[in-house]
Amino acid sequence: GCTTNGAKMYWNFHGSGQGRGDLMPICKAHVVVKPDDGALIVGRGTEIPLDWKDGKHPSGGAPGAHLMSARTQAVFNKVPTAAEVATLKIGAPKPSQACQICSGDVKVYGKSDGSFDAKTVFEVKGKFYLNAESVVVLTTDGKFSFRNPPIFLRSKDDANAEAQVHAEVSSLIDHLFHHSNTPVFVGKRLIQRFATSNPSGRYIRAVGDAFKSGTYDGIVYSGRYGDLAATIAAVLLHPEARIQKKGQAMTIDGALREPFMKFIHMMRSMEYQDKAHQPVVFDELQNVIGQFPFQSPTVFNFYRADFELPMPMPEPEPESEPEPEPKPEMEPEPEPEGPLLAPEFQIFTPPFFVGYLNGMSSLIESGVSGQCQSRERIGIDAWHMSEARWHRVCPQGGLSYRPTGNVAATLSELDVLLTGGRLSPKSKATVESAVANSPPGRRLQAAQQAIAMTAEFNTLGDPLPKETPRPPPSESPPTDSTEYKAVVMMFLAGGADTFNMIVPQDCNLYSEYRSIRTDLLLEPRELIKFTTAGQTCSNFGVHARFQFLKSLYDKGQAAFIANIGNLAVPIKDKFHYRNVQRCHGLFSHSDQQNGAQTLKCQDMGTAAKGTGGRIADALAQGKKGLRTTSFSLAGTSIWPQGFATQREIVDSRLGSGRFEGYERWRDTVDNITMQRHGNVYAEAYASAFLDAIATTEKVGQALAGVKTATTYPTPSGLDRQLNQIAKLIRTREARKAERDFFFLTTGGWDMHSNMKQNLDRKFNEIDGALRRFVAEMEGQKIWDKVVFVTESEFARTLDSNGGGSDHAWAGNHFIIGGSINGGRIMNKFPAALRAGNDHDLGRGRMIPEFPWESMMVPLADWLGVSADQEAMTFPNLARFNRTQHIIPTNALFKDGGSSGGDGSSGGDGGRKGGGSR
Repeated sequence: GCTTNGAKMYWNFHGSGQGRGDLMPICKAHVVVKPDDGALIVGRGTEIPLDWKDGKHPSGGAPGAHLMSARTQAVFNKVPTAAEVATLKIGAPKPSQACQICSGDVKVYGKSDGSFDAKTVFEVKGKFYLNAESVVVLTTDGKFSFRNPPIFLRSKDDANAEAQVHAEVSSLIDHLFHHSNTPVFVGKRLIQRFATSNPSGRYIRAVGDAFKSGTYDGIVYSGRYGDLAATIAAVLLHPEARIQKKGQAMTIDGALREPFMKFIHMMRSMEYQDKAHQPVVFDELQNVIGQFPFQSPTVFNFYRADFELPMPMPEPEPESEPEPEPKPEMEPEPEPEGPLLAPEFQIFTPPFFVGYLNGMSSLIESGVSGQCQSRERIGIDAWHMSEARWHRVCPQGGLSYRPTGNVAATLSELDVLLTGGRLSPKSKATVESAVANSPPGRRLQAAQQAIAMTAEFNTLGDPLPKETPRPPPSESPPTDSTEYKAVVMMFLAGGADTFNMIVPQDCNLYSEYRSIRTDLLLEPRELIKFTTAGQTCSNFGVHARFQFLKSLYDKGQAAFIANIGNLAVPIKDKFHYRNVQRCHGLFSHSDQQNGAQTLKCQDMGTAAKGTGGRIADALAQGKKGLRTTSFSLAGTSIWPQGFATQREIVDSRLGSGRFEGYERWRDTVDNITMQRHGNVYAEAYASAFLDAIATTEKVGQALAGVKTATTYPTPSGLDRQLNQIAKLIRTREARKAERDFFFLTTGGWDMHSNMKQNLDRKFNEIDGALRRFVAEMEGQKIWDKVVFVTESEFARTLDSNGGGSDHAWAGNHFIIGGSINGGRIMNKFPAALRAGNDHDLGRGRMIPEFPWESMMVPLADWLGVSADQEAMTFPNLARFNRTQHIIPTNALFKDGGSSGGDGSSGGDGGRKGGGSR
């Protein structure tokens, strides 16, 4: 029997006439299907695509619930071909009985009568497949069915749960290993490490084919899929890895070498020996040279595989008179497909390269040791006891290579051992000069140090040296500086969950927020309430950790920028989203970081240069010709890089860190950096070397003896970056600076788990760092000329994944400064947060209504960019409605901006967006 309770029906487990006891709700199996694309809707609106039979699914108006049943049925009733067997989705263990059909490509294990059913097993190339498919049939009319996705584990309490977990992981790995993209993916990455950063398509295909077949160039290695011996043979022996490019004017062949590999190369080729014959122990060098084993700063390695060459293609060498064309010795080099890649250049920054130079000096002079003669230690301290006292072991080892011939023979041998015999005549002359100018007992070390600085040692490929030297960098004569202004852009790398930065209060939006955030929600007691005008809710709360930020808001020196993110064009809602141009690589960290920093998110890569750099270009090239400098405390990030404006990379820890032996090696450095090359990597290396020395010397001299105006503690990495920025701002008069741009990052925002606890910690860190930085700016009496603003590649899902949140889109940020017209939320906070609202792509992935331009355009206007420069500075600006999408300058700043003299750049974006009083 059964009993009812309202709209639910329950089974009664007792006999007739007895009490109810425990009840179990009756629930008929059903699915909810979207009518437009047949996606399955689960949970709070998450959409899962389904594999419908014949591509047919229920259609109609709103998503509908359909009763369903799952069934397992046989697929083939006769022996299939090997290709047909490959379409089966369910594997099987090796049968215990003998095969019924054992000839041909497909072996059959089944019934003795030769019939086929869902338990029949097929064998192809040692793999076993069950002749079955699991389908879900909609029982309403039986016309529609889809493949039942496999489930290895329903509960941890299942029988053989641990074995099922291993089976699922093994199945996934096997699927990825045999994916059609895997051979070329692995092949390209290996080519980039061993040969060239921009391999041609035919090179990649040859390596991929070797991976698949286990053979290369007629030699059979294992003959099996995934053979790395065949793969590496193809990488190293392919013609494009070996053919020299002599006689060419330019080549994209080659790569920049990884810094740690250069240390290992020097040690192996120069026969390093530890004095105690113990294992060599390095100190961790990731903060010195940018790389160290097992210390990658993120799961994406030390550098991105798609990082672009940070300079244009070299110009062809001018010729005095035409010469007859030589007969081609090989096929012409294929044109690169897309931008030139140079992954290792992402960690070629002035601080890291100076760390490499100092570290290599230390290796050559003192081996892998602790604190010896060199300031840059690359080993750990070792001690020994003698006469009841501890003594530091220094050096702990050294390069034991000793030459046997004269100087010329020694240099020739070093050339072979360290560069593969690629030293150009000019590089050889530079090394010879360094040796000749060294004391007799130090000439070998001088040769090793000089070679370690050459393009030939630091890059792969033919360097193709040019005859014409690099012209010395031009310096603009100092001018009388005008009013100073600076922008500090802090990037929250990883995707910050900013819907817990500000939260609506005392209105229906908070109820929607509570419903979708579940275990991630903030209670009113975890927020500091504030008011704003023009929004759906009058009251909001800022995270309780932001006490200082809230005090700036109360003083009108802080504003929140709501509902903002990467946009190529305006998107009205999730239905409009399907039919308009979207950003490249949505929800991808690297692509969305590029988009947020270039403001051209529809393009892959960074060819558009950075927003801060383009603003600096406009200010320097404008009518006033303002003296601008763009600093990066985040390595090679693109935001501060312009077309004309070169970012100056500063180390937040060692802002004045310099090449210790620069004065001794000045002539050698000048000779190496003046040499121009036809190889794009050798040329980029020489140019970056020159920039590294110029930047570290310039910044080092500027910061020498500079102290902050306040007692400025630095308890965190963020504080150290802001302290460094404060010192650079302190030097503004000595530098005759008029406009400064600073870009810094703070990581750790990719909070897929423990979001509330981690967010609490990060917000607390930021609030404390802001308190100390603002106090310093006020101490320097410059706070009204400095603007501090935040960005992130994306925000995160409103829906919880069980303690964390995942990659999403629209978010909320803040802008602070003494000149900010604050005390309000700019732009329009989302009108709805409930699951499935018209801006929700699923799980609370909110589509932004406002682009980053909404705050960057008025900021550029405040800095002095004129209206006629905006189109070049903001390439997507014309795609947006200024009235709806751009905050007016005089709404964001107390003193307006430069456009037309009235500070009216933008439309009513701030007002109509809600928040202008």
